[in-house]
Amino acid sequence: MNAAEVAVLAALSPGGLLSATQIQRDAVLPGWRVRNALAQLQARGLVTPCIYRGRWQISERGWSALATKAKRFA
Repeated sequence: MNAAEVAVLAALSPGGLLSATQIQRDAVLPGWRVRNALAQLQARGLVTPCIYRGRWQISERGWSALATKAKRFA
């Protein structure tokens, strides 16, 4: 997991449904990095898209991965 993916998970960690634009703002990353990170995280089951178009949330696996990897990037 790279730093952008950890930043995206951290932005999603408070809970709720966030758009890519909101994640971009909270994670302080360019839009393309957020979109790439979301695609990679979704492929591994760490985030899930919601029924509300363009919204994302962290999964249970994402919580576990964030708890493990966030220390490395802190």
